[in-house]
Amino acid sequence: MSERAQRIRRTPEMAREEIIDATQAALAEMDFNALTVDAVMQRTGMTRSSFYHYFKSVDELALGFLGRLEGAIRETVDDWLNGEGSDDYLADTHARLTTMFVAMDNHRTGMMALARASNSSEQVHDEWRSRVIDYFIDLTARFIRQQIMLGRSKVENPDLTARSLILMNNALANDNLMRDEPDEPAAIGKVSAEIWNAAIYGK
Repeated sequence: MSERAQRIRRTPEMAREEIIDATQAALAEMDFNALTVDAVMQRTGMTRSSFYHYFKSVDELALGFLGRLEGAIRETVDDWLNGEGSDDYLADTHARLTTMFVAMDNHRTGMMALARASNSSEQVHDEWRSRVIDYFIDLTARFIRQQIMLGRSKVENPDLTARSLILMNNALANDNLMRDEPDEPAAIGKVSAEIWNAAIYGK
């Protein structure tokens, strides 16, 4: 068996991840709106038809980035929002939100692809909305209710407060992506944490 034949053996998961990696490489040279199947697949050594085995369209590639971004964000804040923070809850807000914005910045290429794909693909928009925005609104609302039970918070409307905070974070992250001179994630995390602490704890 030739070296090439051995080299192109991939599990479905490996092939899918390689296509997403190739997409990220291609996006270093072109805008997502200019991306083509050929531009991606010429970087993989796989055939054009292989692309359609894993993705229905170029827009659906953004869902691959979504999976990675979703995991990175949840890793930074899920346990905290599920009640596993420390007694220094004000510092927790700052540390966790800063780490989250750093993670989002590390996935900058994917974030930009998602933002652009959301404008043209209803599926990408709906997946981002349900898997990230709505997920964190619900989680944050439960977190705020827990802080109320602990006597730390006097928020009167946890659901609306959670929605406002999550939509603010999303807008901050997306706005920063489009800036010619983006702010440092630590700076955004600090300001976001101050707003969260003021809204939830009045501090």
